Amino acid sequence: MSKSITANIISMKDGVKTIHNVSLIRIISKEYNLLIMEDYLPVIGEIDGSVTILGDEGEYKLEETKGFFCHRHNEFSLMLGEGL
Repeated sequence: MSKSITANIISMKDGVKTIHNVSLIRIISKEYNLLIMEDYLPVIGEIDGSVTILGDEGEYKLEETKGFFCHRHNEFSLMLGEGL
C-alpha cells in the first residue's frame, strides 16, 4: 500500500506537528465516521470526537477532539479548537 498522505496537526499549545507517510486517517465524530486514504476526494469539516492517524511512525490518536479539518491533494490538516 502506498503511503503518501502528509498530516499536519495545528494547535495553539504545541504548534504544528507534521506526520509523513500516512496510510489512513480515521475520524469518528458525533455526526459521522470517515476513513480518509490516499487520493480521497477533497473534504472539509468539523470534528467533535476522535482522530486516528496511521502511518510509518505508528498510530497517533487524539481522543475527545474538537476542531476543524481539511483534506486535499493528499495533505490532511487538523486545526485543534482548544478551549471550545
